Parts: sequence; C-alpha cells; structure tokens
Amino acid sequence: MSNLVSTSNHLKEYTEYLNYEKNFSKYTVKNYNIDINKFLNYLKTKEITKLNEINNETIQMYIISLNNDGLNPNSVSRIKSSVCSFIKFLYKKKYIPKDPIIKLTVPKKQKKLPHVLSIEQISKLCDLPGTGFSVLRDKACIEIMYSSALRLSEATSLNLNSIDFAANTLSVIGKGNKERILPIGKFAVAAIKSWLTVRENHVKDQEVALFINKYGNRISNRAVQQRLDYWSKVVGLKCKISPHTLRHSCATHLLESSGDIRAVQEFLGHEDISTTQIYTNINFEYLKKVYEKSHPRARNRKS
Repeated sequence: MSNLVSTSNHLKEYTEYLNYEKNFSKYTVKNYNIDINKFLNYLKTKEITKLNEINNETIQMYIISLNNDGLNPNSVSRIKSSVCSFIKFLYKKKYIPKDPIIKLTVPKKQKKLPHVLSIEQISKLCDLPGTGFSVLRDKACIEIMYSSALRLSEATSLNLNSIDFAANTLSVIGKGNKERILPIGKFAVAAIKSWLTVRENHVKDQEVALFINKYGNRISNRAVQQRLDYWSKVVGLKCKISPHTLRHSCATHLLESSGDIRAVQEFLGHEDISTTQIYTNINFEYLKKVYEKSHPRARNRKS
C-alpha cells in the first residue's frame, strides 16, 4: 500500500493528467499542486502515513481546520475541489482500495455584491455635460436604468411603445419572458422626452428601439457598458461601475427608504425573496424585525 513518502510520484502523475488529459492551464495546475501539498502536510501533522488511512472524516476535519483558520469560503471550496479531485485520481489508479469521499460539508460561498452608489454619486452621474446626440441618449439610459432598476438587457430591449407617458410607467420583459410594469421617476421621464427629440433625426426607418446607436440601429449591451464606464470617469466617480451597479443601487435605496422587502422583490422581478435578500445586502437583524412584525405566528402579543 502506498505511503505518503511515495505520494510525490503520484502527484507528479496527477499533474501530467491535469496537463495533458484535462488540458488545464498552467495557473490552474499550479494552484491544484499548492492545495494538495498543503493537504499532505496536514496529514503529516496528524501522523497519517499511509494513503489508505485517509477517510471522509480526515478530509472533513481538514476543511473545518481551514475554515477555523479564517480562510475565505471561496478558497475553502476551491481547496476541497482540488483535494477531492486528487483523491478520486488515486482511487481510479488503484493506489487506494476505495474512494473515501462520501459527503463533505463546506462553508457557503460568499456572493460578491456590486458597489452601491450614494444618492450624491447618482446625481453626479445623471448630470452629464452637453446636449448632443450621445449625451442625451446616455443620460436617458442611465436615468431609466436607475429609476426602474432595469437589467442591462431590459434597458437595451426597450421599444418606443414600452413607455406610457400618460401613466409614467414602462413595460419590460424580464427573465423567464415575464412582463413587469414599472413606474418611471420624473427625472427619467424628462430625460427620455429630451432624448426623443434628438432620436428622430438619427433613427433608421422602421427601427422601434428606444435607444439607438449613431447608425440608427438598436444600441448593444456592450456599447451601454462602455458608455457608462466612460461617463463614470468623466464625472469623477472614483469607483468602477456597471449597469448592474445602477440596478443594485436603486434597489438598495428603495429598501432603505421603504423597508418593504416584498415590494422591492416585485420591483426587481425576483421569483424568490432570498435572491432579493442577497441582492440588496440585507442583514439578518433587519430580516428578523420584518419577520417578527409580519408573521402571524411570530408576533409578540401582549397577554
């Protein structure tokens, strides 16, 4: 039975497997080797000298130790994948008699949330200098994305008939091909009306898109991303923003002002409220207060 002394040969063989059979990049292979070597060093501290002594509990305790050391959950998850891949390789090559991995628990991955712009930063971003074609278009696009928390694809998919100026609402087709009717703020309405006076002089025949490029066709997602990046630098915002930043900022500002997570969920078009919870970075204490206030069997009633 193989011992840890001979494992260096197994690791070399495994590295060749990653390089030539899995076609992993040099960077990925390097990280796999670092992760596995750390695991092998951990085994030595536990006086585990033979490969067949590695079991599911051994690996689970290693994952717990990484978590206790304060390692980022994303890093723990990556290391777990590296170690499990190596163990399965050893089993496949019959260097160990059985696959010891049954079920492993890892800490949940941290979701990276986009930056939230302050109301002052939003005002600066919407106050674009100039009155030309691209300025009025970009201002209207930025205003409406922030005003109605639109996804990028939802904004570029808007048509002329998507806007109801009488009701100050817009119709948008979101994920799952579901329609949402959303309110539009007065600043966004004013910006769109200004843009429409310029749009008619540049649009191609039969083009129904609300936002068009200089050739008169529907503007692309990539173009909106580039224009937003351009304007964030022009107005002096010292942070990298994206269309998603505007959506996230709108949702966060709404939640902070109203405290109504259900309304924000509907506004964003989320199927599951847990998505809204993650998206708007609500802390547990806030959710607990909402629950205790709203749930019929959770309220503290006076006896």
